[in-house]
Amino acid sequence: MKKTLLFVSLIFLGNNLLDAQSCVIAKSFAGHKEAILGIAQSPNGKYILSGSDDNFAFLWNENGEIIDTIKVHLKSVNDVVFSPDNKRFITAGSEGSFVIWNIDGSKVTSVNADKVYVKTIVYSNDGKFILSGGGDNSAKLWTADGTLIKTFKGHSCTIYQASFSPNNKSIILASCDNTASVWSINGKKILTLKKHISGVSAASFSPDGKSLLTASFDKTAVIWNLKGEPITILKGHSGEINQAEYSLDGKYILTGSEDGTAKLWSNTGKLIKTFEEKYETEYTSATFSTDGKFAIVSSKDNNINFWYLPK
Repeated sequence: MKKTLLFVSLIFLGNNLLDAQSCVIAKSFAGHKEAILGIAQSPNGKYILSGSDDNFAFLWNENGEIIDTIKVHLKSVNDVVFSPDNKRFITAGSEGSFVIWNIDGSKVTSVNADKVYVKTIVYSNDGKFILSGGGDNSAKLWTADGTLIKTFKGHSCTIYQASFSPNNKSIILASCDNTASVWSINGKKILTLKKHISGVSAASFSPDGKSLLTASFDKTAVIWNLKGEPITILKGHSGEINQAEYSLDGKYILTGSEDGTAKLWSNTGKLIKTFEEKYETEYTSATFSTDGKFAIVSSKDNNINFWYLPK
């Protein structure tokens, strides 16, 4: 199952609030023929990785030059991620596999991970594990070389996002069954988060590991404590929320919606600013640059844009 997504991303960093009028596109990468579904930047900032509905993944250098074209997936490339040590990256596809690559573009291994498709892929913060989730309604924990360790079953619909806790001892899963769940890395379910009335599109831990964040197609995002109790409901979007994330320091939250806006909130749920960039309803992705200078955003025009952030 695919869902047309929108993420419009303008981001807060440091001690300065973002002035939307001051943001301009610093550079733009073009090359994909269809919508870009996932983007990532290597931790050392040297590379950008993109996955697209055109079935390709591109590895780019900082100047926007494609240094490797990856065509191994038979269907769309839904998600991409770099290893924390910059030595490897992963591409995840709609045919149900993910592929681990060395940074030079040589293939390490291909893993049949999901009977339907792989929607989300992530490394643990220490790089020792990989977590995947997708259309068979489960998440799976793997070694860094692609050996299956454990399967997490409990949801009745696609896993849209899977994330590790900061200490790598827990995971959180977002599902289109209207719930999110928290598990120990050993496979014990700790919490089921029930508040949303539509599919949960995003779920993550705060950087300090003391709270949880979910976003939903019901147009809200929710901040939770570790007991699974809702602390604050973020209301303001008029369309489905497809992405939500904490700022690197954990003080702010960014939400992106199909209503054509992104909203910046305090970590207590106070709306700070609304950013309007009408990208309509297309697959897209966004991430922080590793140097904190840019918001890296992909949109319906199949390009990757780097937006300046305030110093």
